Amino acid sequence: MTAHRPTIYDVAERAGTSYATVSRYLNGRAGVAPKTAERIEQAIRDIDYSPSSTARSLAQQRTQLIALIIHVSSTDAAYDPNTMEIIASANARATREGWQLVTLLSENDTSRANIERLVSGGFADGYLLYTLQDDDPLLPLFARRSIHAVISGTGYLHPMPCPAVDADNTGSMRELVRYVLTGETGGGAHGTSDTAAGGSRRLRRTRPAYISGPVNMPGAPERLTAFNEIVSELLPDEHDIPVYYSPDWRQTSAAAAVRAWHEDGVLTTRDAVICANDTLAVGAIEELHRLGYEVPGDVAVSGFDNSSAATSITPQLTTVDQHMERRGWVMAGMVIDAIRGASDAAKPGETVLIATDLVVRASA
Repeated sequence: MTAHRPTIYDVAERAGTSYATVSRYLNGRAGVAPKTAERIEQAIRDIDYSPSSTARSLAQQRTQLIALIIHVSSTDAAYDPNTMEIIASANARATREGWQLVTLLSENDTSRANIERLVSGGFADGYLLYTLQDDDPLLPLFARRSIHAVISGTGYLHPMPCPAVDADNTGSMRELVRYVLTGETGGGAHGTSDTAAGGSRRLRRTRPAYISGPVNMPGAPERLTAFNEIVSELLPDEHDIPVYYSPDWRQTSAAAAVRAWHEDGVLTTRDAVICANDTLAVGAIEELHRLGYEVPGDVAVSGFDNSSAATSITPQLTTVDQHMERRGWVMAGMVIDAIRGASDAAKPGETVLIATDLVVRASA
């Protein structure tokens, strides 16, 4: 005897609501109260509901839409030069392949709930998620449904329910810190150098400080770990390296760090300030200039990202190029491969790492 396949009517009965309400929810339409939506989602999980083969065949009539979901606030997006790089390159790839990119910005709980309903209802053929949250609420939804999705921004060390695109934050920051302290290039992200064996006598910078991004956001802990590793290797006798834990990625926070070090008398003992991203580095340079320090004469400064901020300051930043202009392009290509059923499409849990490059400029 064939087991009964759960239907939308079963979902409605389990959730204690009507077929029409469940249908509206699944199709991403407005008018479903948040508590009702929660009951529907729970019912879907409880009875393991999935669309029928007929519904699936209808779904195969593609929308030709790719949705790029950005789960950062509009304020943070405005301060993040990387966001526009991802949007532009994802749009270029989607357009070339015959899809239209739609960008959805998750601003608050209401917009987040609306986006979840759109995803549940099959609003687009595929989804690109750019998020700085390890526990992004869309990830369980991607895991429960057979949804074509690619994620970026969460840190490549964390396994995900869909393919991911990222950069080697730890390895590339190691290379950058080694360069700032030794002046050596070409050793590679994981390489060693004769300078390390020669001790601090052969270092050009021996008194670094570090401005970290928010450690609750992916990328920041990996970069901080890399800084600590190289400092321990090259400066084994230094135990009081100043580290400022910025609450965000903004210039004003880096300026506050430099100002605090100046007021505490720490700044006069430093010859390098290594920053977790370019925006922080720009804020550090501006405050150093205001306090009368020369960069790099008195203090070398470096960033990370090679965003537009890196060339907006004098001197221009030594940094790591993550090639964010490639990230959206690669993400869009991966999700389109999945939609088309390509045999070599990336699998859930697989991470594609985009190669990074050390960019040496005048600041360090």
